[in-house]
Amino acid sequence: MPRNKDALIRYRVINRCLIDYGVCSKNKLIRACEEALDISPIGERTIDQDIHDLRYDERLGYNAPILFDKDEGGYYYEDPDYSIDKLPLNKEELEGLTFASTMLEQFRGTGLFSLYSGAVQKIINAVNIQKANEQLPFFDFVDFEKVPVIKGSEFLQPLLEAIRHKRVLELHYQAFDRDEPVDHIVHPYLLKEYRNRWYLVGLHDQHRAMRTFGLDRILSIRVVNIKYIAQDFSARTYYRNVIGIISPSGDPPEIVFSVKKRQAQYLLTQPLHESQVVVEEREDEIIFRLRVHPTYELVSVLLGYGCELYVIEPKQLREEIKNLLQHALDCYGK
Repeated sequence: MPRNKDALIRYRVINRCLIDYGVCSKNKLIRACEEALDISPIGERTIDQDIHDLRYDERLGYNAPILFDKDEGGYYYEDPDYSIDKLPLNKEELEGLTFASTMLEQFRGTGLFSLYSGAVQKIINAVNIQKANEQLPFFDFVDFEKVPVIKGSEFLQPLLEAIRHKRVLELHYQAFDRDEPVDHIVHPYLLKEYRNRWYLVGLHDQHRAMRTFGLDRILSIRVVNIKYIAQDFSARTYYRNVIGIISPSGDPPEIVFSVKKRQAQYLLTQPLHESQVVVEEREDEIIFRLRVHPTYELVSVLLGYGCELYVIEPKQLREEIKNLLQHALDCYGK
């Protein structure tokens, strides 16, 4: 059963009293808890239960070494260095934290993580110290994918602040398909990462439609004095029917494609989309179906499978991929 907020506060108050006073009577614990919670009275049975929970409740995991000194009439920690704020970890838990801290370390100097580099460094340092004491491995047998520093990550913090505080922005934006940059007034709703690139999703003030902007194409941003248009925006709903970062309006079509049996194992273990299902399994191929918009990102993913995959439906997507492959073949023919 989950603890309420008052109980969690009492645990911390009791912990602090036992650290600060060494030996602490039940009455002193009651008064300290009453002051912290501004509640009176707190019964003795409540404190008795709290101490029991700190000692024995496996769901809390404190296993606090609390003893009672009959001569002084108070409770104390058998281990004077104990605190619920620095719980001992078993080997499996420490190895799990070591693995997680290794993942954090590779992101430490990039993008949004740079804002919290101090906190990340504290975690890494604490785990490394404990790891050294326990003589645990440094996971040199795990090679994490290195994340490159992406242009535009310097805008993550001001964009995050603008979304949080509902501020309208003017983006000085250089699109890939334009010779000159253009200014856009945007009501920002979401920062989204896709394939190691960050994107801003928001309402375009002029067009009154959702637009997506790559941070690597933003030249500058500034807050403008325009009333923010708030919407009940849900990233999960907005991207429910797409793969990638562009979400067309309307209902998506059913896309059916066949993949050769060996290559299909990758799609069975890591589906392209949550709507993906197996339609039929044949001797040398597996037929899949999913319901998403045929965006550029989807076409790129399907093309990545080369001759191992071919689209069955819809016909328009099948012809598009066929023409792209023919064009690629023609380029090599030159």
